[in-house]
Amino acid sequence: MPERGCMDWQERMGAAIGYLEGNLRGEADIEKAAEAANCSVFHFHRMFEVITGLGPGEYLRRRRLSEAARELSSGSGAKVIDIALRYGYDSPDAFSRAFRREFGCLPTEARRPGARLHSYPRLSFSVSLKGDKPMEYRIEEMGAIELAGVGARISWAGGENFVSVPAFWELAKKRGFIESLCAKADLSRMGICGVCRNFDMAAGEFTYSIAIDESADVSGMPEGSESFAVPASTWAKFTSRGPLRPNFQETIKRALSEWLPSAPEWDHAGTAEIEFYYGGDDESPDYLCEYWIPIKRA
Repeated sequence: MPERGCMDWQERMGAAIGYLEGNLRGEADIEKAAEAANCSVFHFHRMFEVITGLGPGEYLRRRRLSEAARELSSGSGAKVIDIALRYGYDSPDAFSRAFRREFGCLPTEARRPGARLHSYPRLSFSVSLKGDKPMEYRIEEMGAIELAGVGARISWAGGENFVSVPAFWELAKKRGFIESLCAKADLSRMGICGVCRNFDMAAGEFTYSIAIDESADVSGMPEGSESFAVPASTWAKFTSRGPLRPNFQETIKRALSEWLPSAPEWDHAGTAEIEFYYGGDDESPDYLCEYWIPIKRA
């Protein structure tokens, strides 16, 4: 049987979806949806994205366009401008552009018999802890961390980050960045790590940096490198054992979609997340790495 915390999360996410669905017409506020889920806006965005594969803003956009398409194809005779305003678009032109990107046709063409449309149904949540595979974690406090490394803006739309981040690592390897950073890394302290930071919830993006601790020799860093700080935090640190792929991505997804929802006493702190790599053969059955989530008392 799922733990009570997980069931509470399912109910809270259901309440957030209920709020969004109740406001497809008119004004919908993501902050109010987060309030319905009884969590911070940052926490709400991260959980929603990991569980569904898209952000709440994108979900709202798709549902509004789906409902608009349904009305247009129903033969109701409603004016395009009225439907546009009803579903949150300021002008027929903005609505037509969004509609064409989504369906490949203009709103007026959607009225024609045989128009090819598609629909995004209302989401429902079923979150449970299966208990068939334990999650190894610990909670620790750490002071601020000064890091330096190379970064790129990454989108998480549709789980794109789980493709883009490994591709960024491969590119960094080809350009000799990883070899350069590993040679400088203070392996006794932080080693080489991946850092997710500067989250832009509206755009669905964050900066992903491959970095080392500035306690190491950071002179002569790769071109485009920058220094940045991760604030002092309480961390939930999740251990991944075994070949890096696919084990580590599974650890990340489970930490965000299973552990955090089932721990109502904790909230995501809204700051950087860290991937900590101990080094060695990442295809080895003994390979070890960690995923750190910054947390605060809910």
